[in-house]
Amino acid sequence: MTVAIARADEIADSDFPDVYNNEADRDAEPMDPAMAVKTMQLPEGFSASVFAAEPDVRNPIAMAWDDRKRMWVAENYTYSDRTQHFDLSLRDRVIVLHDSDGDGSADERKVFTDKVQMLTSVEVGRGGVWLMCPPQLLFIPDADQDDRPDGPPQVVLDGFTVADANYHNFANGLRWGPDGWLYGRCGHSCPGKIGRPGTPPDQRVPIDGGIWRYHPEWKTVEVLTHGTVNPWGHDWDKNGELFFINTVIGHLWHCMPGAHFIESFGESPNPLVYERLDMIADHYHYDRNGSWQQSRDGAANELGGGHAHIGMMIYQGNKWPQIYHDKLMTLNMHGLRCNVESLHREGAGYVGSHCPDLFVCKDPFFRGIEISTGPDGDAYVLDWSDTGECHDHTGVHRTSGRIYKVSYGADDSAGPLANRFTKPACLAGDGQLPQLWRDYIDGSVTPERLRQLLDHDEEHVRVWAIRLLTDRWPLDTFLGPLRGATYPADPISVRRFHELAEADESGLVLLTLASTLQRMPVQDRLPLATRLLSRSEFANDRDLPSLIWFGLMPVAKQSPSQLVRAATHCRYPSVLKWMSRAIASSVEREPAALDGLLDAASLFPASMQIQVLVGLGEAFEGWQKVDAPPAWSRFVLSEAAKARPELTRRLNLLFGDGQALDELRRIALASNVRLKTRVSALRSLIKAQPKDLRKICESLLNQRELNATAAQGLSQFNDPEVGKKLASMYRRFHPNDRPAVIEILVSRPVFADALLDHLDAERNSIPKTDLTAFHARQILAFGDASLEKKLTERWGTLRESPADRLEKISALKARLTEDQLATADLSAGRALFKKTCAQCHRLFGDGEKIGPDLTGAQRSSLDYLLQNILDPSAVVGKEHRMSIVLLEDGRVLNGLIVSENDKTLVIQTQSTKETISMDSIEQVRVTPLSPMPDGLLTTLTDNEVRDLLGYLMSPVQVELP
Repeated sequence: MTVAIARADEIADSDFPDVYNNEADRDAEPMDPAMAVKTMQLPEGFSASVFAAEPDVRNPIAMAWDDRKRMWVAENYTYSDRTQHFDLSLRDRVIVLHDSDGDGSADERKVFTDKVQMLTSVEVGRGGVWLMCPPQLLFIPDADQDDRPDGPPQVVLDGFTVADANYHNFANGLRWGPDGWLYGRCGHSCPGKIGRPGTPPDQRVPIDGGIWRYHPEWKTVEVLTHGTVNPWGHDWDKNGELFFINTVIGHLWHCMPGAHFIESFGESPNPLVYERLDMIADHYHYDRNGSWQQSRDGAANELGGGHAHIGMMIYQGNKWPQIYHDKLMTLNMHGLRCNVESLHREGAGYVGSHCPDLFVCKDPFFRGIEISTGPDGDAYVLDWSDTGECHDHTGVHRTSGRIYKVSYGADDSAGPLANRFTKPACLAGDGQLPQLWRDYIDGSVTPERLRQLLDHDEEHVRVWAIRLLTDRWPLDTFLGPLRGATYPADPISVRRFHELAEADESGLVLLTLASTLQRMPVQDRLPLATRLLSRSEFANDRDLPSLIWFGLMPVAKQSPSQLVRAATHCRYPSVLKWMSRAIASSVEREPAALDGLLDAASLFPASMQIQVLVGLGEAFEGWQKVDAPPAWSRFVLSEAAKARPELTRRLNLLFGDGQALDELRRIALASNVRLKTRVSALRSLIKAQPKDLRKICESLLNQRELNATAAQGLSQFNDPEVGKKLASMYRRFHPNDRPAVIEILVSRPVFADALLDHLDAERNSIPKTDLTAFHARQILAFGDASLEKKLTERWGTLRESPADRLEKISALKARLTEDQLATADLSAGRALFKKTCAQCHRLFGDGEKIGPDLTGAQRSSLDYLLQNILDPSAVVGKEHRMSIVLLEDGRVLNGLIVSENDKTLVIQTQSTKETISMDSIEQVRVTPLSPMPDGLLTTLTDNEVRDLLGYLMSPVQVELP
């Protein structure tokens, strides 16, 4: 058998041409497959064999088993090097391998599809084949199971981004769970907002690393956990507990729905996540005293081989010796081996401990990427087979790939699982839980039966009764509502949950109840949370306090005063500290809550009063001055205040004369201080206007997490050198921060000059398309002839006479015939709408409400659209007239005034909504112009104009490309 990459022109199956290898060392070859298994180090009684190898399989990235005991393999060829990221002249493929005679090697091979790209995972079931091809989850129907697609791929979910700067951590890992949901993973560097095609942005589910799941019948998607760097392996134990592997740094994690996990880079986007949960392993597989690079080349062999882990299985067969039953196994890239972990209960959760390795491979090309228990009870290992490794960007060796079988005993024929093999393995066993899962998937489980199981003697049965009772309740992880589930919380079950929270002795049950908080309406969470918080025997548990707090974060956001009531029941020191911090942080909008907390804290034990004090100190770090709560004068006399004199003095200063500028400088510039605290301190400095503000802000421009705030500080200096510095460093700002930087650069003539110099420049370029017609009009408003000339040369012409507009409308109308509009790419048009129109207009529920909602407008009329786009100021209502606001520091802001009072004015600019003190405004001028600028189509190509107009005229929503 021979294999070929399927290219865009559909090359037939033929020998794989070497030219498609772009690995730096193209001449290097892996060890012969037979020699690789012969030299593999294995425990006594184990052996390894070749299930498949090149040319039958190449670049295997994922596998799945069907109920006919066949292996489905995802082959990824499009993954490329640092400069190219993905070679989209190639296509990826799904093949089916079968060992029909049971001799341990595949003897049948089929190609299911070779028409996908950026393929990271495959799963089989529910009438077809599921493929993860970021940014989309695809479903290819195959209802008759003839291994031929019944139709084209269907986009089930979208919004899984593939970052421009990082192409490693994207979505992957499709696997059916015991509850019938399809589970997957996603890395931190490719955060996304996922949903079904057409889902409006405010109803999409945010993900920033972690585990997600999708229910094919309910069409519901949920993000279960947030954090970790790059999860790339997960499996369920016999009790249905989900564990997953993170490729680097901390490697082993327990999937607790609603958890926020530590990652090595950045901080949680949720400002109320003060501390995140760490991995559950009690060890690392490399020496943490040095750099991870020092674990290469065998240096970490004694510890486990190195810091990079990929793929995971929990062995639940009964063919291997008992010592391996229920053990977790993961592939260690640097160590060329399979690490083994034992899982045991501790407190409310689990701990993973290191065991002897299962095998070590001698082939230097070995890049194990997945491990799975097969239908015969043995393990199967995918080998990507390459010389590159973690943090290596030298290319891809596309001509090799292997699948090894690791067996125990001499008999390699079908083992004891063969006749009852079902995915995942925990479904295949006998007993209460496997039967419960099978009945639940079949739809035969009633809420009454599940409530009866809440009294079961086995803690895992009670855990799953809670989970299944709440499976269709709304889920809110505070980063954003998870839409799709519409079933309300069941009051009978909630009452039973309260009883369990008070009396159940299992920490795992309490942990599950804490997760359940996030499935309940925010206003209904406190009764369950307060019962959990009163369980003092778990006060210092590793996991439970955090899970309770994660469920209470929306309460803190909506009603800090309600959190005060919960604080009086709290026996968890860490949770009380976090509550105090959240209440203190909201003092400007709800000062009574902080006063109530300090008043209630007078009855707390001294140890808990200290937690309140520490919470206040963390909340106010970086603040300059806070109005003293009335109850502070009493609290400051407490034993806790006397026990922490330094912190008490600092708070006294803050509540009195205000924190010294020197302390704010120290915090803003300290690399070892939490980023959000540094941002707060920098904002306080910007308000205080110290003499060295410019120097401080310029020193922080290289720090991506702080540079957007630093740019706001620099915007106050009317110096062309500031404009040059911001323009030259434009690409160092996060893409989400760049629109605000453009706003700064068009706020002053000297800044605008630097901006125009960098438009599509050879060095430090600012893309011309990032400057909208709105920004161009603001530059023209300066009345500077040299800027107008430069704008025309670098960007294009904006101003047109009425006759010019009419001529352009007529020309476009003649060109955009019905036949021409029929060829429009509506998905591309929707993407253009999001970029050029959605900041102000809403269409099909997508976009902002600043300008008129276009959904019900006369969009079917091309005349209407062209007149409003090309001559937007011809007729404009007074409520939609643009205003020009001149500030005392010389900056100019253009936009729509949203509201104003005696103290402040709120203006919506092109990218931000700003609240400005009336004292800092020199002049406000209302123009007869529409905030929708002329020249909206200036930077678009003819095809882009066609696509945008076609989408605007569409009677229905379409999916994004």
